[in-house]
Order: sequence, then structure tokens, then C-alpha cells
Amino acid sequence: MVKPLQELECWTDWFNRDNPSGSGDWEVLSVLRKDNPGKICSRPIGIEVKTLSGLTVSQTGDQIYRQDTTTGFVCRNDDQPFMRMCSDYRVRFNCFPSFCGGEVTVCWTKWYNRDRPSGSGDWELLSNLREQYPGQICAKPLKLEVVTTDTMTPASSTGEIFFLNNPTQGFVCKNSDQKDGRCKDYQVRFGCPC
Repeated sequence: MVKPLQELECWTDWFNRDNPSGSGDWEVLSVLRKDNPGKICSRPIGIEVKTLSGLTVSQTGDQIYRQDTTTGFVCRNDDQPFMRMCSDYRVRFNCFPSFCGGEVTVCWTKWYNRDRPSGSGDWELLSNLREQYPGQICAKPLKLEVVTTDTMTPASSTGEIFFLNNPTQGFVCKNSDQKDGRCKDYQVRFGCPC
């Protein structure tokens, strides 16, 4: 049985180390880690940004310089229209559940192979697989495994270039990206929380 999504969410505390009184609001991940040792996972998978009053970035209308899981968040005053300052923001990061102390056991789906590389490539998209196999794949897969259909060779060992390869969207190998003009035939399975 798959755990409800809310049990899998793992967010850090909110951080607010800067305010916009200088050159802007700089909630930079490397500095936040230095100021808060052990409180932010090594590879965040998401970032959430809100003002101190709870507004989202889109609600403020501020022009944002950076907002990602590598840099963190930066709003520069120079980028704002009409010489106004950035809002004062706070950030938090989404981490894998194991960071929050929740060991999530991964259960694997069966193998799926809904497409062949005879057209533009091999398209094993999660949305198409869900449509073709309703109720068989969890709402938020954590992992994706991709192998060739003939020898079960991992996709990463084939030397082919992939257009898409992640658990939230699925897998795509385009024939046009390959040196020989044709992808191998792949099958996929998804790792879901048990």
C-alpha cells in the first residue's frame, strides 16, 4: 500500500538570513548551509519562497534574479521597476524523506513498454503510461529504472543520449539524437514509496 503524499513530504525549516535593505534579498543556499549546519540536505529537490507575511513571489510582482535548488533565492533591488525594493523573503527546501528521518522503502512497479523506437523514438512518458495502465503507478514516483527490452542493459550503459529520464515525467529517447539515428527499445519501471 502506498503512503499518502503528505507523509512523504520533507521540508526544512524556513530561513530568513537577509532583508532587502542593501542590494536586495539574498537567501543563498551556500550561506544558509554555513549559518545552519546540518539543517539543509545536501541535494534539495525543491524550494519554496514566500514573503514574511506569506505572499508568494508571483503575488508580490517582484522580478527575481535566481530561484533554484542550487543557488537558493536572490531578489535584486536593481531589477525592480520604479526604483522600489524587493520584498523581504524567507525560503525552505524540499528534501528526500530520508533527510527528515523517514526511511522510505521503495516498491517497484512492473515493467512497462508502451512504445517502440520505430517512429521518432522511444517515448515512455509517465502521463501516457498512467492513461494506459490506470491505478498502477503511484502519484509521486521517487525513482525510475530504464533498461533495454532485449538484454535488460541499464539505459545509462548504452551510450545513447536521452531527451528525458526522470521519475516525475518518465523516459524519452529520440532517434534524431543518436549517432546511428535509432534508439534501442526500452522498458521502464517506477519506484514508489511502500
